[in-house]
Amino acid sequence: MTITDTTDAPEDAVGRADPTRPDSSYRGAQALLFAAAAVAIASTALAILAGSDHAGAVPNGLRVAVVVAAVTLLPGAPIAVLLRLRQPALVGSVTVSISFATMLIIAQAEVVTGNLRPVTVQLYICAVSAALILWASRTLVPAVPRPRPDRTAVVTRYALLGAVAVAVVLFAHATKVLRPQASGALGVITHIGFSYLVALAIVAAVIAVALSRARLDPVVLGAAGLALIMFTTMYVSLADGVTSIPTAYTHRGLIDIIASLQGLPPPSDARFSWAGFFSAGAHMSGAGALSDLSPMLLWAPLFYGGVTMLPLYSIALSLTGRRRVAWIAVILYLSFNWYQQDYFAPQPTATMLYLTICALLLWQLRSAPLPSAPRSWRRWIVTVPRRTLGTVPGVGAGRTLAIEALMIVLIAAIVITHQLTPIVLIAALFLFSLTGTTRYRLLWLFAVALFVAWFSYGAVDYWKGHLAYVLGDVGQVSGAVQGGVSDRIGADPLYQKMQYLRLAASGALLMFAFAGWLTYRRRKTWLIGGLLCMVPFGLVLVQSYGGEVVIRCFVLASPFIAPYAADALVRTFAIIRRFTGRSAQPRHWSRTVAATAAILGIALILTATRGLNTSFEHTDEDQIRYGDALMRSVPQGSEIMVIGTAAGLVSARYFDDVRVATMESFECLDDLSGCVRKENPDFVFTTRQSSAQIYLQYGYSQSVVDQQLGMLVGSDEYRVVVETADLTILQNASTPPVVLK
Repeated sequence: MTITDTTDAPEDAVGRADPTRPDSSYRGAQALLFAAAAVAIASTALAILAGSDHAGAVPNGLRVAVVVAAVTLLPGAPIAVLLRLRQPALVGSVTVSISFATMLIIAQAEVVTGNLRPVTVQLYICAVSAALILWASRTLVPAVPRPRPDRTAVVTRYALLGAVAVAVVLFAHATKVLRPQASGALGVITHIGFSYLVALAIVAAVIAVALSRARLDPVVLGAAGLALIMFTTMYVSLADGVTSIPTAYTHRGLIDIIASLQGLPPPSDARFSWAGFFSAGAHMSGAGALSDLSPMLLWAPLFYGGVTMLPLYSIALSLTGRRRVAWIAVILYLSFNWYQQDYFAPQPTATMLYLTICALLLWQLRSAPLPSAPRSWRRWIVTVPRRTLGTVPGVGAGRTLAIEALMIVLIAAIVITHQLTPIVLIAALFLFSLTGTTRYRLLWLFAVALFVAWFSYGAVDYWKGHLAYVLGDVGQVSGAVQGGVSDRIGADPLYQKMQYLRLAASGALLMFAFAGWLTYRRRKTWLIGGLLCMVPFGLVLVQSYGGEVVIRCFVLASPFIAPYAADALVRTFAIIRRFTGRSAQPRHWSRTVAATAAILGIALILTATRGLNTSFEHTDEDQIRYGDALMRSVPQGSEIMVIGTAAGLVSARYFDDVRVATMESFECLDDLSGCVRKENPDFVFTTRQSSAQIYLQYGYSQSVVDQQLGMLVGSDEYRVVVETADLTILQNASTPPVVLK
């Protein structure tokens, strides 16, 4: 069967969709507004309690939940309903993104002006949201009564949801028995228990059954997708009780700095030049009087993974035109997401906004008429850039302009939040304009203007005096690739093989995607879809990003790669059925069993690739607790030397003349005690994970740190303050003893 632009039809047994017919977005609008109203009331009450210093009466976990719900739904929910986008996933994506963008922009304005008033501002946001909710509720059109659902479909839904619940219980047991500290060169995969394997198999079976049914159930697929996210991204974190991604604690510290100083600090960290995320964190902390951000750090992968499913599905539906393939694309994306860029950080926040902009543009492209392109390449080059996309049927000029205004707000939020994502966004918007596949032909110029303005004003501390360094990476493709690939392979042979598995997984997804993309040549989304897959990789021409640019390329490209890979996978299964002579009926059990095995296998590979660095990335609760206590307790003017990494030591004490130093060169690994003596710090902080990292990535013995620290203690130059199986803190014997608070 050839897939062309004419395949968009009402949903049938193979899951096609009509982009212009009314659907469940209208029926779900009332529920969305009700949820937003409830959150507005709860957020208002919490802000009042925070302003009167009585928020402590509410458990911190509940306060975190209310604050996160407010940032997710307000004021985006009523705005999304007012736009009447007719696609539930797109409505959800716009809801989350406009709420994110509102918080990012307002909080950054508070911080830049030195007027951080989170309680007052949050009350204003809730009041405006309440007014918008009332307005949006008056525009709702009563939905056409739906026929009662088929009893078999209802029973199947609850049976599959029950299976997911059983899998979650088994997974909870698996986290109780996992010991991340036992992980070695192969990561966590060699330590997974039977409970984890069974839980993952159940979720794989649920996904396979749900995808094989004649009519897809988004509730079941959504629940199974969330379970898959939790199982593959939070296994180690839930076992430790804290997030397994150390950099999240650095971001917690940057938020603490802004909240403590009530504004941006003096030039100290490049991330403060794009402080939107950290400013929003400071606002959230104040508006909810949050005593601990740890729940946000712990559950961030599930939260970001869940909300990202919304634009992912919308993008896949626009690129392929088939609901079933779109859901397979979502599952594929989740199953190949080993990059660990869904933690508490600016990157997933900016990625969500970027994907929402692309989802809106692709939805318009799929739904609106587009002037045909001439066959001659010469005429094509002249004609295509000059054509303009029509309007979406049923969407008037007012709403079309409102969508453009919304995207400008999202662009502004991205520009103040992340360093790399705006570059990819500008290139993507330019390509939409160049290929004549958007009505907003000058939107990329708005993005350029906003980026240049912020880079010239907000990021001046980043490039002032360092312009040669900033421009030094431009055009250094080999250096960027080497830093992002070759330098990360490591020294241990087993660890190297697992790194190659990561590369193979991403390479396989790319090859499948290319094969799938070739089959869509007759669709009007074909050209821009392929360009969106490619454009993030242009980042290697601009930045090395500390050796992470290749990973960031895949993070921003994978949402567009996955739909084409999903289509290629479906076509591959169809070819296999044709040659084996098996039935093509959707309910054929052999097909479901094969799909279950495939999903389980891919999920286990993800468990291995995602959990590869567990031995030196996972964090123990004691390490965070003692690290926080150390930063609270050291006298003003102290110096702490860190062997390895200690992201948890980032705090506002940096501006109380407390210095945290790290090893300056690899030569220190040969003589740690000598480096410590030369630096002569007041405290030395190291963890067991540091020894594992030194061994796996650089080839040094894991005992080298213990031996060198033992020499310091044996010489009476340092004394032990804390010593556990996972942590050692030494204090200079010449300084007064410190009691950790």
